[in-house]
Order: sequence, then structure tokens, then C-alpha cells
Amino acid sequence: MMQPRLVILGLIGLTVVGMCHAQGRIMGGDDADATATTYAASLRVDNAHVCGASILSQTKILTTAHCVHRDGKLIDASRLSCRVGSTNQYAGGKIVSVESVAVHPDYYNLNNNLAVITLSSALTYTDRITAIPVVASGEALPVEGSEVSVAGWGRTTDGTNSYKIREISLKVAPEATCLDAYSDHGEQSFCLAHELKEGTCHGDGGGGAVYGDKLIGLTNFVVGACGSRYPDVFVRLSSYADWIQEQIA
Repeated sequence: MMQPRLVILGLIGLTVVGMCHAQGRIMGGDDADATATTYAASLRVDNAHVCGASILSQTKILTTAHCVHRDGKLIDASRLSCRVGSTNQYAGGKIVSVESVAVHPDYYNLNNNLAVITLSSALTYTDRITAIPVVASGEALPVEGSEVSVAGWGRTTDGTNSYKIREISLKVAPEATCLDAYSDHGEQSFCLAHELKEGTCHGDGGGGAVYGDKLIGLTNFVVGACGSRYPDVFVRLSSYADWIQEQIA
């Protein structure tokens, strides 16, 4: 059977296997409550939103590696920044510059797709800025059908970005469904199912998947097109927890 098309969800340097339609956002979701996504950061290149990210500590931010690359090369840290403490990607909160980026050493295309960003100055935690704990190494996924929260500032269907972060609950997909969508699915990935015309899309890449107040995944790519019949594919953080802890120690 032909492998479905895979579409990575950054707004820059989109890596596409096959053809895609660059449309959508967190589709079917609602505007997130300001207190529900205090861990979320807007990752920016030249002060424009490109991806989601999650606050791990006062100086460390987690995102997907493809979000910090353009044309196959790592973007210089001087061009990167993060907006934290605001649901609005254009205003509020605080913009913090980036000192450096650590990309997983085995990152290649869709595999091992994560990076830890070091900020130039430490964040001050508030009721709008908090860190989120990462799932433990080897911890099992939530059972099939469990609801997982995903949030992002992805592109809208008319081609503009959603100015306010949106949140949606997606369901852990059966292993067979995930394999049907993504033949390379294994211990480093998991899938979240959604209704048609719902789910993640461009600009949501790198954002966190949260279950039980823990970060269990990162938005990686969609299969076919945004909101297709296939589940969305996520980086499974329990397979990378040790590496992440090394970066934030």
C-alpha cells in the first residue's frame, strides 16, 4: 500500500514527503483559557511566529528540531526568540531572546525531532508563565481513547495565523491506526485521533501534548493534509526524557 503523504507543521522550511495543502490551524478547537496554557511559548524567527514550544525551566524551552532549521541548516540563535506569558502571539507577555539551541544528535527529517532552547535571560514565573514537567523515561502512554490536550497558534484556513492560542482535546489512537497512517511508527512516536477537519496544522508544530499535567509529546506532523482521516503524529517524549533531562540539568 502506498505510504500516505506526511506534512511537517512549521511555518518555515516545511519538509514535505509528497504533496500537501498549506492550510488550517488547531482546527475544531477553542480559544484557550489564559490559565490553561501557561507553559506554552511562541517560538519566533525574526520576531514572527513559526512554531509552538513548551517551558521546561526558567531558561529552557522544548520544541521540535524542524522548527529551528531552515533549508536544512540550523537557524542562528540571534534570529530566534520566544514570547511567553500571553495567549496572543502578537502582544502581551514577554519576548525573550535565545542564547543557544541543542538539537537531538540523531535528528533527521521526521526522526528524533526535538530541540532544547536556552534563553538569554531567566524567566520569572507568574500566574501566566510556568514550567511543565516532562513525562518520565519509559512511562506508558495513556490508554487508547484517552483525551490529550494540544494547543497552538497555527495558520487559519484563509492563510493567516490565529492570533490567540487555541486548544483541542484529541484522543490516543490505536496502534494499528497509527501504523496505517505512518509505517515507521515505533517507540519514538504516538498518534492522536480527531474528527475530520479537526486537529493540528502549520504553525502548531513543536507545541506540547499534555496529559495529566505532564508533557507527553510534541506536535510533529500530519498525514495527508490538515484535518484528514488520519491521526496526527507526535514525538513521544518518554523515549527522550533522559536526553531532555541532560539538557536542562
